[in-house]
Amino acid sequence: MVKLFHPAALAAGGMSVISFPGSVPLRSARLADHAALSALAAEAFAQGAVALVPAGLRAGADAVRFRALFSEGGPLLMAEDEDEQPLGCILAERAVEEGTARLTGLWVAPQAAGQGIGSALLEAMEALLAAEGAAKLRIRVPSGNLRALGLFRRRGYAMLAAGRRSEPVLRVQLPHCILAKPLAAPVSATA
Repeated sequence: MVKLFHPAALAAGGMSVISFPGSVPLRSARLADHAALSALAAEAFAQGAVALVPAGLRAGADAVRFRALFSEGGPLLMAEDEDEQPLGCILAERAVEEGTARLTGLWVAPQAAGQGIGSALLEAMEALLAAEGAAKLRIRVPSGNLRALGLFRRRGYAMLAAGRRSEPVLRVQLPHCILAKPLAAPVSATA
C-alpha cells in the first residue's frame, strides 16, 4: 500500500515520505536532488533505452540533458536508500486534457534494478496523480524496450497504439508503444 500526503503539501514542497513494502523510502524530489537524479537517470538510460537511439545521438543523453528535463516541471518522485542515496526516479506531466496525465520517464539505478523500485515509484506516481484528479495515465515506451514494456503490462497498462513518436529525453523520433491505465480515484478518509 502506498501512502501519500495531501497533494497541496507536496506542491508546497513538503517533505512527505511515501512508504511501501520493502522499506525503501520514496519522496518528492527537491531542486537540490536534481543533480544526483540527473546522473542516475543518465546512467540508467545508458544501460537501457540508449541502445534504441541512433548512435550519433547517444552522447546527448547525459546528466545535463536530464537536468534540463527535470527542470521543465511536473511531479518528480524519487526512491533512496538508508544513506539517502538515490535509487530511482519518476517524472510525469500533470493531467490537462480529458483527465489524462503522461508519464515522462522512469529511471532506476542499474545496481538497484530488479528490486521492485520501478514498480514502487510507478505505484506512488499513480496514487499522486489520481489524488490530483487524473483519471488515466499514459506512457510512451520505445518498442524495443522489452523490460519497460513488461513492467507496464504487469502493472495493468493496456496497449493503445504503436508508431513513431518523439522520445522525451533526446526528442528524436523512435518506434513507440503507447500504453495507458485508468487510475483509481483516491479513497476518501471520511467514506
